[in-house]
Amino acid sequence: MSDEWLTVYYAANPLEAQLLKGLLETQQITVRMTDNGMVGGIGELPADAIETPLKVQAEQYEQARKILTNYEQDRQLEITCPHCQETNFSNFEVCWQCGKDLA
Repeated sequence: MSDEWLTVYYAANPLEAQLLKGLLETQQITVRMTDNGMVGGIGELPADAIETPLKVQAEQYEQARKILTNYEQDRQLEITCPHCQETNFSNFEVCWQCGKDLA
């Protein structure tokens, strides 16, 4: 493997970055993530101040982009909870509002 690392994604915040790091690592992709010390400023700082870059080795970049593109597409699909009518992302199994199954 080379020593070249490329930024593959800017997560909205450190929590999303951790989630995506784990997702990529399950596919044997090595990920570097920079800690973002600005988390305490959520709500007071511009949104891009808490973005957290994820980096992968150059030879794993294309594979990582495919996985992250699927993540972005899945995240954009929405479903309505049959119990409380709240909108949820399609990758949720339980409604964030009422806690009941979305199935």
